[in-house]
Amino acid sequence: MNYIVLIASIVLGAVGQVLMKWGIESLKVGDTTTVTGLGLLRAWPVAAGLGSYALSSICWLLALRKFPLSTAYPMVSLGYVFVMLMSIWLFQETISMQKWLGAAVILGGVALIARSGG
Repeated sequence: MNYIVLIASIVLGAVGQVLMKWGIESLKVGDTTTVTGLGLLRAWPVAAGLGSYALSSICWLLALRKFPLSTAYPMVSLGYVFVMLMSIWLFQETISMQKWLGAAVILGGVALIARSGG
């Protein structure tokens, strides 16, 4: 159960990033009125992304009750890998070999930290 809230925090944070990207891209190019203030919230993916961040924060607080910060915080870097994978799938972004290697290093580091216990 402890890992569920930690993973939920990471996934919700990554989903929030993707939703905000989708929302900002849905705004009309050159329409500066929608890029400021409440105009941003009219793009529902932006509002949903901010909501996802809020839920992520709640899960993060719950995770901090269960894990040492030195174990939990490095796990947040998994969000970088999730966002990279979602950007391939949703935005058809091309990922260079250098980025794949970076993701592998992140995954290796997280595995080492997770194995060291909490």
